Amino acid sequence: MCAILFLSFTFIYLFYYQDDVLAVGQHVLSNGQTHYNRTIGAILITFVLFLLHLAVFGITKLKRRSHALTYFPSLLILAIVTDVSPTIDQHFSFGSWLWVFPLLLIVYGIVVWLLRQLQPYEPDTKTSGFVSKMMWLNVFTMVIMFFIVGLTSCGDEMFHYRVHAEDCLLNKDYDGALETGEKSLKTDSSLTMIRVYALSQKGELGESLFEYPIVGGSRILLPDSANVRFMLYPEHELYKYLGIRLKQKLSPLKYLTFIEKHHLAKSPAKDYLLCGYLLDKNIDAFVRNVGKYYKLNGHLPKHYREALTLYTHLRSNPIFVYKNNVMDADFQDYQDMERKNPDKVLRQNNLHDTYGNTYWYYYQYAPLTK
Repeated sequence: MCAILFLSFTFIYLFYYQDDVLAVGQHVLSNGQTHYNRTIGAILITFVLFLLHLAVFGITKLKRRSHALTYFPSLLILAIVTDVSPTIDQHFSFGSWLWVFPLLLIVYGIVVWLLRQLQPYEPDTKTSGFVSKMMWLNVFTMVIMFFIVGLTSCGDEMFHYRVHAEDCLLNKDYDGALETGEKSLKTDSSLTMIRVYALSQKGELGESLFEYPIVGGSRILLPDSANVRFMLYPEHELYKYLGIRLKQKLSPLKYLTFIEKHHLAKSPAKDYLLCGYLLDKNIDAFVRNVGKYYKLNGHLPKHYREALTLYTHLRSNPIFVYKNNVMDADFQDYQDMERKNPDKVLRQNNLHDTYGNTYWYYYQYAPLTK
């Protein structure tokens, strides 16, 4: 029973939960020279850890009530292997494991010695069958150790989202990248950059960008090697997609403006630039430039229509008056809902439920820096 539990837990844990984290670890430690395969990796690590258990069992001879503890060293190593830091690409360190690991082994050795001394004096009990107290005691011990593995290994939600989304980008699975963490309201700058890129690849950047949680303004459009960065996906692929990679490091808007001015930009760069203005809530710059790439009286992406409607209502002397009956009616409903709720928190929550996927809500409530 212990063997079945160990093999099942370890394989499932590695294959379904920690596969992307292990891929990042291998990618960074090998300097990008090797690629982690989730199936081979999960099978190989599970097999090696089970062999370690067999070796520990052969040495300790722990049986009966204490047999589950022969899996402790294997599960300890599993915890260490999967405790990958979200900053591993900037700084690799074993951290507290450098002293915790040998300390736990010493404590484990003492416990094993004590159990070996007590083992001959264990009272006889029913040792087989589903209702065996001995079996359930070992099962309980295994479950406790599994729980500890889950607590000590990498459980950073955003890190898991980011690396899984990047793995989807590597496989050109842009839908998969966008579906990663889509039901969560949490995000960070790097995940936002990944979503922007995936939406652009699908031709939906101006249509769906503000349907996702966003932080950071236009600075999240391109990696900066610090707060906004790829860990698996090649950075040069993004620059090749937009135009060229410059030797000089520029802010995203300066970069996009430069390649557009010098005719180095590719088609996706125009939406990157326009969305950059919207992300910074620079609605005037957006209006000045959107006409260069789109016919204002023609079909426009949803968020561009929302931004033009908002601009028309905000400015007393607009340089362009945008008319769209459907969008005007929706914006009027948005304003009516806002006026009906004097309480700020209640008003924001109600607006988020109905209009949280619009540029209007982002413009009014989203923070620019985080």
